[in-house]
Amino acid sequence: MNDFRGKRAAEAANTAGASARSFPEIAHDPGLSRIIQYLFIILFIAMPSHTDSIRLCLLQGPKQARQLVESIGISQPTASRALAALGDEILRIGSGRAIQYALRDPGRGPGSVPIYQITADGTIRRLGLLIPVCPNGFVMQQEDGRSLHSESLPWWLADMCPQGFLGRAYAAHHAAALGLPASLVEWSETHMLRALMAHGDNLVGNLLLGDIARERFIDSPPPSPVDESQYPALAEAAERGDVPGSSAGGEQPKFIAFTGQHVLVKFTAVEDNPVTQRWRDLLAAEHLAAKVLRAAGVPAVSSRLLDITGRRFLEVGRFDRVGLLGRRALHSLTSLEAEFIGDARSPWPVLAARLAAQGIVTAEAAEGAALLFAFGTLIGNADMHNGNLSFVAEAGRPYQLAPAYDMLPMAFAPRSGGGLPVELPPARLHSSIEAATWRQALVLADEFVTRMRQDGNFSASWVQCADALGRHLEDARLRIARLG
Repeated sequence: MNDFRGKRAAEAANTAGASARSFPEIAHDPGLSRIIQYLFIILFIAMPSHTDSIRLCLLQGPKQARQLVESIGISQPTASRALAALGDEILRIGSGRAIQYALRDPGRGPGSVPIYQITADGTIRRLGLLIPVCPNGFVMQQEDGRSLHSESLPWWLADMCPQGFLGRAYAAHHAAALGLPASLVEWSETHMLRALMAHGDNLVGNLLLGDIARERFIDSPPPSPVDESQYPALAEAAERGDVPGSSAGGEQPKFIAFTGQHVLVKFTAVEDNPVTQRWRDLLAAEHLAAKVLRAAGVPAVSSRLLDITGRRFLEVGRFDRVGLLGRRALHSLTSLEAEFIGDARSPWPVLAARLAAQGIVTAEAAEGAALLFAFGTLIGNADMHNGNLSFVAEAGRPYQLAPAYDMLPMAFAPRSGGGLPVELPPARLHSSIEAATWRQALVLADEFVTRMRQDGNFSASWVQCADALGRHLEDARLRIARLG
């Protein structure tokens, strides 16, 4: 503090001397000149400097130079000099007359985080630097020279953050070592960023955060295939929380593996009881729904159903991976809606249509989203939240619809109290979906129920659910016929 006051006093003395020399009557009177110097020193020390005033102003968030001038009450040249004096403390966002200034926030983790992208051919390139700024935002300094500000973590990182079953398992295993809260729900964005930097080399999508993840990717050998006989041990490890880094969402227990292709593997508990049997049937239904969609030419995940040592496993191909090392950008409807729309309660068809109107996703993607939503409605999928629909980015916008996943009659999922539903409420024929799309979805749903009745992967107790689905479709058929 004394050093600070000394510098301010020296600055004041220099300013006072320059002022005195401008007025001969003061310059020739040593006593008056000294009084002027003392007054300048007192005023400079008592009042915050222009750089301090700018810091205080930018603590509230990025501002344009005009806003700084008006808020602090200084001239444009004075503001420019003060901003220049702040040096690297200040980040510039935008260009020209719209340029904004942001204040770095060293209190939120690292000063800057390099962001890397892995291409479909497995090579890596740097995209830029992510820098925390006051009060809670970030600035992305891109390699092309552009800088973009976000008021929270950038939307394209949302799907990478730990979440769901795997997120809780990750927190249980790694939180203490990272100095983070034990419960995932207590994590802030700063906590998320720390986790992404520490174990972010195999997350959803094609991005890496930080040089540690970059070095791991470069130095790691090609993945070795895992045999399906190892799945029970991997399931036990996942239940203990001992899982490799992944941010795939959802509450179904799961782990990631490489079997010659990159896969996500869901699994049931080993116990033999009605609740576990219902989950076994639901995994069979998810497998069958994907097969029905693919057979009709609707993109859906590849999957394999396995029964090993008392557990059922559903192995699903990852569509954000290409070959051994390649990756593909992936964005959930959750992240796109939050950034570009802000209407989380609307259903898939409405949100996808609005995204298509903005050029964020293709028109074909919006049509595909409507078909999947109609199909899900007809087969009793009561869990079509925005994390269960995603888009892939092959070459920027507009994005393509990702293959369908997590499509199953979740209305039959066990209740939290252990109850096992065997009935479905009437299907709501949402007005945002065209009649032709409902008819197309009805054909797919009919095929789903027909094949379900013939499929040996379902238990005897599932018959009630299959019958309920049949009645559900007959009711929907009558109402779809009235759509014209």
